[in-house]
Amino acid sequence: MFTCDLDFNCFMGILRFQFVMNIVRYFPIAGGVFFVIWIWKKEWFQPFRIQLSFPKNDKLIYEIKQSFTTLIVFTLVAMGNIVLAKLKIIPSKVYFDFDKFSIGYAILSFGLLTIWHETWFYWMHRLVHTKKLYHIIHSVHHRSVNPSPLAAYNFHFLEAFLEAIYLPLFIMFIPLNFNVLIFHTFYAMILNIYFHTGYEFYPRSWVSNPILKWINPTTHHNLHHSKFHGNYSLYFNFWDRIMKTNFPNYESYYEEVTSRRDKALEDRKAKRNEKKSSNEILVGG
Repeated sequence: MFTCDLDFNCFMGILRFQFVMNIVRYFPIAGGVFFVIWIWKKEWFQPFRIQLSFPKNDKLIYEIKQSFTTLIVFTLVAMGNIVLAKLKIIPSKVYFDFDKFSIGYAILSFGLLTIWHETWFYWMHRLVHTKKLYHIIHSVHHRSVNPSPLAAYNFHFLEAFLEAIYLPLFIMFIPLNFNVLIFHTFYAMILNIYFHTGYEFYPRSWVSNPILKWINPTTHHNLHHSKFHGNYSLYFNFWDRIMKTNFPNYESYYEEVTSRRDKALEDRKAKRNEKKSSNEILVGG
């Protein structure tokens, strides 16, 4: 498909692939996570909630609509990149055969892409938080003060473009296997959905651990949604720590959230054991 001549059939084949990769892939996963955690098993997952309240339905509907807009932009950016590369207007270092380099290089390139994405996201995020751009662009995403998994791609169309363009810029200069590229987009989407679930599953000691504290938990981004101007990083806490843009109460807030969660889970376990003991007494009697 991607090695075909740029004719109508080739163009439509690529368009169908991009449509599936962006729109068809995203909504079942984000919607599935939302259904399981927010609806079907809502009571069971309640102890894991970061913000105890839930957003109103109109906020959720808005998130779905804006996500669709974002996915259209993602598709257009990908299509534009492929067409321009086929026309030799821009370079593309994407390759399809692992034997062209090595498996070791493929792993290295994935690491480089992750670092580049983290860096691009942090500084782009800081940019759209400047006064003028925030009100024009980024305020759309921050309408989700209490985000759901459906808020992962809730962007203004201009921000959606900024969110997507890091990948074409990378493959203009760095060789990247096509399968690594696809894996990266899937990995990035899954983590983005996870960071917007509104639930914290990491252990209480996470942010105090000298190694794990460099990896962001869900609470890190959830606090960004509720407080706005801080906690700008994506996967890792490197740039926030270096630039001192973590919220001052980030670690204490994480401790508060996880302590409340762990106590609720202990209480639930104690009640379950108490009920089990009562039933055994009744049966024995």
